[in-house]
Amino acid sequence: MYLWLQCLIFLKYVGASGQGPIQAIQKLNNAFQMELNVFIDCEDWFRFQDESIFQILDTPRILFTKSDIGNYRIYGNFTEKTLIVVFFPEAKNSLDPLVTKLLSNLVDNLHEIHVVFVAAEEPDDSWKMNLYTFCYKEGLINVILIYNENIYSYLPYPKIQPIRLANISEYFERKRILSNLRGLPIRTVRIDISPGDFEYLNQDNETIRVGTLFFALREFTDRYNATILGELLPSVQGFDVYVELSKMLYRKEIDVICYLKDLNIPSPYTKPLSILSEHFIVPYARPIGSYLYYYKPFEWTLWMAVAGTVVYGTLMLYIMSRRVGIEFGQCLLYSLSHILFTCNHANSSTGWRVKVVEGILILGGFVLTNLYLSTLSSILTLGLYEPEYNTLEDLAKAPYPSLHDAFYVENLKSKTFLPEALRKNAINPNNNTLLRIYRDNLNESYMYVMYDGRRELNLMQQRLLKTPRFHTVEEPIGFALNSIPVSKSLPYLNILNQFMRRLQEHGIFIKIKADVFQVMIEQGIYTLMRDNEPPAKPFDLEYYFFAFALWAVGLFISLLFFLAEILRISYKTWRV
Repeated sequence: MYLWLQCLIFLKYVGASGQGPIQAIQKLNNAFQMELNVFIDCEDWFRFQDESIFQILDTPRILFTKSDIGNYRIYGNFTEKTLIVVFFPEAKNSLDPLVTKLLSNLVDNLHEIHVVFVAAEEPDDSWKMNLYTFCYKEGLINVILIYNENIYSYLPYPKIQPIRLANISEYFERKRILSNLRGLPIRTVRIDISPGDFEYLNQDNETIRVGTLFFALREFTDRYNATILGELLPSVQGFDVYVELSKMLYRKEIDVICYLKDLNIPSPYTKPLSILSEHFIVPYARPIGSYLYYYKPFEWTLWMAVAGTVVYGTLMLYIMSRRVGIEFGQCLLYSLSHILFTCNHANSSTGWRVKVVEGILILGGFVLTNLYLSTLSSILTLGLYEPEYNTLEDLAKAPYPSLHDAFYVENLKSKTFLPEALRKNAINPNNNTLLRIYRDNLNESYMYVMYDGRRELNLMQQRLLKTPRFHTVEEPIGFALNSIPVSKSLPYLNILNQFMRRLQEHGIFIKIKADVFQVMIEQGIYTLMRDNEPPAKPFDLEYYFFAFALWAVGLFISLLFFLAEILRISYKTWRV
């Protein structure tokens, strides 16, 4: 009996004037160039329309019933240019839970989609308010409710306000109205992580909140007439902070977090503007001792060539001067004097062969001496440094431990592609304040892991240094999305995505980063590093250590040759 009564009501209110909803759907398809229509629980409506809707609408269609509660998503499974049509045979009391569940699954992560609700009977105010409240919780603000020729909708900001539209054209004008949030409070936690969102005390002892992502959010609220409501950070430690924040987003206790989206933490987020890579920053190569400068201008092969030339000159002079009776040590000294281009005495030996050897030694000494002195002068000006750590394999041998907070220590140790020694070298100081001080001031006792945005600002501190303190290892160890976490089904997510994209495309983020860097310099969070220390003296005592060693070696070799000459003369005297 109840079924027959429902059918009679349906025929009375829908069958007679059913062209109102159909014409509205057709206008929406044409205006927004829809590529798909999804009908939910519309079998009864189609049956009493005698399939006229299929003759009027030429848009491809999909029909879902209440039992089709699966993992279907408009975002991913179907085209995003979709119009959803939901039929309600009853518009009183509560909403059908099966229909709302199916609709929630379909529109997940796609809140700007347009939804048309068709009612078979005139909806009462409480039912409409329940419908609008459900839509707002799901992030659906592009909503039309149609009963016969009556068209209804609602304004979501700053609270739900049911409205009646004179015609479908007024619905098209709602986009301008929805861009005004009308003072809506946007709840965000004070996460206090530089450079995205942090606080400082100014000269008047007032707490000032700044940061690259916070500035972007503040610009958004100024542009769309919203307000920022700061919430306290959950009172948990370590990795539990990130887990609790993710739960708060899903429970809709907060709206936005001014922090980059991490792929390891599940949470809704804005559309990514880019992919940020995660890199190690490592202390720059340490300077080597100045006593090693003497042998650095030449490689060992060239030193061998110099030694071979000296030996060759010594042997040739000794062989060609045997008749004159010149000793071997004198020939060695004469050869060294020529190749060092410091010869100031004449050889008593004559002959063209001796002159050729002298010419070779003088020419070689002129070239080598000038090349050596010019290279040594450049080394003394710029200094020499140990080899850099440029790869992840090099970092495994580095003497620096890597410093991270508890979450990133666990994250780093889980990356099996990294060398085992590098993973074991990750430590947590159990004090985030100490970690922040070391990292922000580029403490050279550790190496750190940073994403592109923070790393760029951190390394800007050393732009005035002649030699940087830290450099970046180019091999990435992870990635993050350049987007910010938001609450589930955020109603204004679409305009937030558009605004963030404009900031990126128009270069406004570059200006925001420069402003944040200036604030951090002014407040002493960052330091613009300078080479204020006195320049190192190139001719200090350490510089002469190698020369002293060469002098000692020379004295030792001279002593050996001296003893050899004495033994040779003694042997000749004994023979005689």
